[in-house]
Amino acid sequence: MLTNFARWIASVIAVFIPIKKGTLLLLEYSYPSGSNTRILGESLLPYFDVHTADGVAFLDPVRSFGELLPKIRLYLHTAQFEVLVSTHGLKKIKKQQLMIELWHGIPLKAMGSMETTDADSAEKRFSMDYLITSSKLQSMQLDACLHIDFHRHRILGSPRNDWLYREPQDLIGRLHGRNDFDKAVLYMPTFRTGYLGRTEGNVGQDLFNFGSLGEEAAFLQWLEEQNILLLVKLHPMEEKALLEKVRRFRSDHILVLQSELLVQHDIDLYELLPETDMLITDYSSIYFDYLLLDRPIVFANADLETYRRTRGLLLEPYEHWTPGHKAQDYEGLREAIERSLTEDRFAEKRMEIRDLFHLHQDGRSSERITEFIRQNRKE
Repeated sequence: MLTNFARWIASVIAVFIPIKKGTLLLLEYSYPSGSNTRILGESLLPYFDVHTADGVAFLDPVRSFGELLPKIRLYLHTAQFEVLVSTHGLKKIKKQQLMIELWHGIPLKAMGSMETTDADSAEKRFSMDYLITSSKLQSMQLDACLHIDFHRHRILGSPRNDWLYREPQDLIGRLHGRNDFDKAVLYMPTFRTGYLGRTEGNVGQDLFNFGSLGEEAAFLQWLEEQNILLLVKLHPMEEKALLEKVRRFRSDHILVLQSELLVQHDIDLYELLPETDMLITDYSSIYFDYLLLDRPIVFANADLETYRRTRGLLLEPYEHWTPGHKAQDYEGLREAIERSLTEDRFAEKRMEIRDLFHLHQDGRSSERITEFIRQNRKE
């Protein structure tokens, strides 16, 4: 209620705030965990006066009267810009503004109206002019979840995937101090706690939520024997809590990609992806983007049935949409990694899923979106 009141006050006052032509505001939510706005900003700079603001601050609700005035000021700040670019949904203050929504991933897990409960489906939060997607299939997903009419969709691609087409820069070496490993494997799970105050799937003490610290230790020893570097990137919503899981590790074969570390080196996660040989995930949308690299993917999905009940999956049957070996324990995970690196029998299936979700596979999404914004500026 207070959030809506703050927005209403801002919309009234904003009538007297002129829009500055040629200005563009990027709402940053995801850096350094896969930012769509950061790389797009580089492409926009020659054509706009580009500014950046913390998008998370716009999403946070107003919980007390003490937070009301700062939120109004925040809304009024956006009223001066000709173009707004977001990735997590935003209601613009002035109708005259051009609102571009990039979204933040191709979803496997259910969200919004497609979840198993009505916890996140009560309100349509968006007022964008255009929603940028990577394919007609992703457009159908987002329409089902968020109810955004297709005439507002533009299939131009995801800017952050442009990083996947650039030459590697030995960023792992910069972050770790060495890069003489035989293979680099990225483990990036989705969050299980912290969203709407609920727990989704199983949460264990071990890194992969398999429920065995002893088997976890043996698995980490195997990584060292195979000279495999395990890169661990936790979801930003859980980074502090899950960091406790990895603090006990003392191994050169594990590199935790904390947000603080990536920011310190001015590196976005997607810049690192071309330097990895394999992805391990559970239900994170990153695997759809990783398909563009045509490298093996392993799915650690021991809590699949629990996750179906507590959050829900947008795409079923699960086996059809997840082109990779599955692992429900540490022995299975080790076998899945070995088989993926030697046989790679899911290569053809990966290409099939990749082509369904990525119309453009050229590393030029930022260029397309920049040109689209230039052509659709509101006069």
